Order: sequence, then C-alpha cells, then structure tokens
Amino acid sequence: MKKKILVQIGMAPMLVLFLLSCGQGEAMPQQTEIPSETVAETPEPTPASPGTPEELRRAIAQAGPGESDLKREYYEQLLSMDAFEEADYAALSGVYGELGEKALQRDMLEKALRLYPSREYAGQVSAIVVETDDSDARMAAMAARILEALGGGDAAALREITGGEEWQELLQGGMTGVETRTSYHEGENVLQILADGGHTEITWLGAEGRFCFYEGDETGVLLGEAVLKDGVYSGAATVSRMDPEGNLLHAYSGTLQKDICVDQITVEYQGNIYTGKLNADGTTAEEQYGKVADAGGVVYAYTADGRSYLYEADTAPEAFVMDAAYLGFPEYTEWR
Repeated sequence: MKKKILVQIGMAPMLVLFLLSCGQGEAMPQQTEIPSETVAETPEPTPASPGTPEELRRAIAQAGPGESDLKREYYEQLLSMDAFEEADYAALSGVYGELGEKALQRDMLEKALRLYPSREYAGQVSAIVVETDDSDARMAAMAARILEALGGGDAAALREITGGEEWQELLQGGMTGVETRTSYHEGENVLQILADGGHTEITWLGAEGRFCFYEGDETGVLLGEAVLKDGVYSGAATVSRMDPEGNLLHAYSGTLQKDICVDQITVEYQGNIYTGKLNADGTTAEEQYGKVADAGGVVYAYTADGRSYLYEADTAPEAFVMDAAYLGFPEYTEWR
C-alpha cells in the first residue's frame, strides 16, 4: 500500500509540468519580425575657419565665382591682420565691385594708389561712379548747399564749397590730382560731380528739365542754366564766365531751340552790352562789317549805338553757328 501511494505522488509533478508546458505553448504570442539594425552615419566634422594669412589665402583661392561675400570676409580679415600685399588691394576692390559696393571699391583703389602710385590705379579710380543719395547725411547737406548755389548762380559760393576740406574728404578721399565721379540722387534732382583737385565740373538736372552746370579751375569759372529734355537744350539760356577773382569776363543770354540759339543773343563784355540777331539755324543775321569780312571774320553782335561790335575770327559767315556748345554747355550723359 505504501508503494502505490509513492508512485502516485511521484507522477503528479510530472503531470503538472506537462500541463504547464502545453499551456505555455498555446498562449505564446505570434512572433514579429525584428527590424534590421539601423546604421547611423557619423557627420563630417565642420572644417575650422581659416585663421592665419596662409590659410586665408588658400581659402580665397578655393572660393568659387559666386562666393564674393566669402572672399570679402577673408580679404577683410587679411587686411585687419596688416597682411595685405599690392595685389590684394586691387582684388578686394574687385570683390566690392561685384557686390555693388562702389564707394568701398573706390576707397580700396585709392588706398592702393597712395601706397603704389600708378597711372593704372588712377585710371581705375576715375572710371568708378559712386552713386549716393540723401541717406548719406553729410553728402545730403553738401548737395543742398550746391543746389542752392547753382540755382542762384552764385559762383563765389560754389568756389568756396569745392575748395573746402569737406569737399576733398567726401568727393576725393582726401586726394588731389585724381579724377573722381560721384552721382547724387534726391527726388527729381540728379547731381553729377567730377572732381580732380584743381578742376571741378558739376551738373544738376532737376524737375521739368531744369539744367544748371558749373566748371571751375585755376583759370576761372563757367556757370550756366537752360532746359534739358531728351538730351536737347531748349528755352531761356544764360552762361557766365568769370576770372579766378570772380570778375565777370563775359555773359551770354538768349533762347535755345534744339541746341540752336535763335532770334537774339545778348552779350555782356567788358562793361558793354551787345545784341545780335540770329537766324533759325543759328547763323548771324547781322550786317557784316567790311574790315572784319575782309579779314575772314564774322560780326555777330553790336552795341546799341552800333559803334562797337563782337566778331568771330577766321570763320566764314555760313560756317559760324551760335549753339549750345558755342555758349559753353556741356554734352550731358547720365552716368551709370
């Protein structure tokens, strides 16, 4: 009896284990496919910014055509390190030009010209037109003075402006004897200024085609006004020439039609007033004085009493034409 009981007890655990094993097999969840392992790419290290002159020059050489901003940054770093060579000034000037920074372009060439004087650099400086407007407070203030003097025909004020230190600094970078071009825009007003120290040319094209010009150098001043539309002078025109001390040498006043003086010209010369009649083609309609004609000249104006006259020597009557160029008006082209 004891042996039988032992057998039953001994089998019970095995049965339990079998049952448990079967139950676990039925309850096992469905196996899912394990995704393959993702391989993460290691990012390439960011190259260090160039820090030495040698590294900067290599980086500049490797920069592409469309990377002007990057070249500018590297060149300016070189400049701040006092590591510039002659070619670097011209190269950075070219980069400024590519970026449309005309004032910086001219300034850099002026630095090169001071350090390495040459006709080539002087010519490059002269070829640049710096465009500015009333956002430049100092230039706007100077332009206002110029416009007031031009509008009033005040040659003395213009000589004072163009001979001052501020003029030299703003328009010529403190240099003399080098021609610079500056274009100033404000509303309908366009000022174009050519300066090279001893010589200055200023034109002002304003509303309704009002046109004034000034030329000054060591020989004196030429100042004039007319109307300019579509590149052609018209309307009432006046031109005055003065000596270096401001004394009037002669003054013209008349009417222009398509660049030609018509109807009448009035001339003030050496304290006398002369008038002359003109044809529609600008030739003189005045009676010719025999002695002048015999000498190959043309009389074009007389005093009111007819006792004194003005003439152009070595010119045939049919070849003499009173026009805008004869009066002294410049050929005008807007700078770009």
